[in-house]
Amino acid sequence: MNRLHRIVVGRSLGSNLLRLPALLCAALSISPGNVAADRDAHAIKCKKLHAQILAVATTEGCTSVVGLCTAGTIEGNRGVNGTTYFTADSIERGPATALDAASTVSYSGLLVITTQHGTLTSRDTGVFNTVPAGTTTTAGFFSSYDHVESGTGRFENATGTFVTGGHTVDGQLESEVQGEICMPR
Repeated sequence: MNRLHRIVVGRSLGSNLLRLPALLCAALSISPGNVAADRDAHAIKCKKLHAQILAVATTEGCTSVVGLCTAGTIEGNRGVNGTTYFTADSIERGPATALDAASTVSYSGLLVITTQHGTLTSRDTGVFNTVPAGTTTTAGFFSSYDHVESGTGRFENATGTFVTGGHTVDGQLESEVQGEICMPR
């Protein structure tokens, strides 16, 4: 039995509830060290990712069950230069509390980045205001969170997360990418 377990079990429910914030802080303060040790043990190196994506909606090669695909280019660091292809697998109206909610959608799908060094595939989930740019203050803006799912070539066994944010200009999606990519050494 570990020390934290003995402390919690050895007290009444009331004293445990009073100590819960302190115990959570103690547990959280241990976690970052464990993550860093785990990365070192598995020889993983994480680096910041910065890139720009320019894309347009496309029907060419689109296998989306909801009819939404984009194709474009990406220019970034860490060898992330090449093409992008996004295939949505879900899309819903809302959220209801968003500014201009009637024109806002939430979506999710796979973003495949193809470079001369291999491919990087991420689960891309976000929100997008579908009104043409300039119509409202939120028109054409989008934001997403990406979780790296898989990779090939140089990106085999890659992990990481990144966020993408941008807007539409003359039918083109212009976005900035910021995050972290982790690869075996």
